[in-house]
Amino acid sequence: MTKAAFERTATGYAFLLPGLAGFLLFTLLPVIGSFLVSFFHWHLFASPVFVDTANYARLLTAEDSRFAAYAGNSLFFLLVVPLEMLVALAAAYLLNERPAGSLLFKVIFFIPVVFSAVPVAIVWGYLLDTEHGLLNGLLAIMGAGKIAWLYDPTWIKRGIALMTVWQGSAFGTIIYFAALQGIPDQLYEVARLDGAGRWAAFRGITLPLLAPTHIFLAVTGVIGALQLFAPIVIMTHGNAGGAHTLMIELYTKAYQEFSMGEGAAIAWILFAVIAAASAFLWRSTAWRGENA
Repeated sequence: MTKAAFERTATGYAFLLPGLAGFLLFTLLPVIGSFLVSFFHWHLFASPVFVDTANYARLLTAEDSRFAAYAGNSLFFLLVVPLEMLVALAAAYLLNERPAGSLLFKVIFFIPVVFSAVPVAIVWGYLLDTEHGLLNGLLAIMGAGKIAWLYDPTWIKRGIALMTVWQGSAFGTIIYFAALQGIPDQLYEVARLDGAGRWAAFRGITLPLLAPTHIFLAVTGVIGALQLFAPIVIMTHGNAGGAHTLMIELYTKAYQEFSMGEGAAIAWILFAVIAAASAFLWRSTAWRGENA
């Protein structure tokens, strides 16, 4: 290597060094540390005790019956993801037809993406209020009784799911709309010449060409659903109750009970679930491509 080439290489690595150092110190090392901590029984203010895989065994067996209930609550929000995608696809498809006022609707649909989870959760907490909430007001107009959206164990998850669908479908609408814009109009023209109707064109052209977008939104939706935290805490005022998920349990163990080992174990179980779900979704796309 010549001196000039060496200097260029050294300069490049010098520019990369701050970023790499930050990644190593604040991302990679904490991740490795949390994995090691998950094998210890460690109260934050006491000495850690090595317990091998006892934390995982207790969580994944009947020894901790609550863990199964919390996993079920997480699964509930996971099952909301297809609904978010369906609402987003329908909204994007309508916007792609360029109706009157479509620009205004684009702005309205994008509003939930702009706001962070905290103000959105606060607003939805008022909307779902049992006594003065807008939603219960509409139900009263229709002659229905009031629903304790954020207090009744039967309804609390559904109330939070309404908020997640509203915010999640907003992001999906923008992504789907961009993907629809990328589909050539010539494909639809050929389909019309062949006698295909609107539904046939949607089923034979639009849906298959949106496959990468479906997978992207499914993966990001799964990650978001399993990491749902701030809206639940804020909307329930810290008393999640029937909406107590694995993410809430992680926070409870690590930052309220200071049981760092159990908290780390829950974090790695969540990581494994997210990784498995993402791999399955990406693999299903590859399988379809190979067999197309």
